[in-house]
Amino acid sequence: MSAQVPKVAFVTGAARGIGRAIAIDLARHGFDIIGSARSLDKPTFEDKPGTLLETAEQVARLGQKFLPLKMDLLEQSEIKSGFEKAMTEMGRLDLLVTSGNYMETGPQGTYTNKFIDVPWDAFERHIRITGLSTLFLNQLAAQLMVKQRAGVIINITQNAVWLNDSDAVDHAPLPGEGMPGMAVSVMRGITDRIPASIKREMKPYGVAVLTLDPGMTISVDRQLWPLVETIGYRPQIAHSVAVPARAVVHIATSPDPLQFSGRLIVAPEHVREHRLLTEDQMYPNPEAGIQDVTLLPSLRLA
Repeated sequence: MSAQVPKVAFVTGAARGIGRAIAIDLARHGFDIIGSARSLDKPTFEDKPGTLLETAEQVARLGQKFLPLKMDLLEQSEIKSGFEKAMTEMGRLDLLVTSGNYMETGPQGTYTNKFIDVPWDAFERHIRITGLSTLFLNQLAAQLMVKQRAGVIINITQNAVWLNDSDAVDHAPLPGEGMPGMAVSVMRGITDRIPASIKREMKPYGVAVLTLDPGMTISVDRQLWPLVETIGYRPQIAHSVAVPARAVVHIATSPDPLQFSGRLIVAPEHVREHRLLTEDQMYPNPEAGIQDVTLLPSLRLA
């Protein structure tokens, strides 16, 4: 009997944080990985450690292939050429996870400024990275998956669409004073609407497309906590990167992923509902830093 061909997952933002955890946990469960980020062999920013080659080493130790793609989501040509290279080398695509994200703080970014103060070019970068690149990757993946008549697309979001709704959060601080700027909720509105908008088109071909909210996750190193706390992030009460990673694995290996298509899945709720992790595994000591998902028990695949 011939060995089963490994499934292939394409994970953007795979150099660090949630994207890295997803890539590694998928590899633990038999997936070969295509990982993209701007940080190939050295961090793009000194205060944001993590590279694709570091992720590649961990995946290799798990016995799976890892194709690193240095990719800037601002550049459509890089996305297209990277996708084509990945398909040439891997030959198939079973799962796309769009975990790559735009987060530019400071006076020139969208995250910690009020709407009237954000430079227009920062809005454009946010739109192109979080909005347009996600749509483009979804289209490239969907075109291939329709031909394969199978596949899963998971767009990682932030539960941010409501954040600046004054009727809901009149008591909350303004952007730059404890809440992220409006560009976050506007762009995540795009992310959140993709699955509901194309699920009927994809269903006849067996392609599931959904949105995953990771919830408040320990996805940054300890030295960045003071910065992210300025936009309402509370690492002290956040759960592990294992939570969104395990939710992705469970959905991607489901005998019927179409049951999730068109939906917004909240990772901690999904993990609890399906008993994928214990509460202790979901909430390790935050002072210990980002959790190593390889230390957790593997999921029993159906």
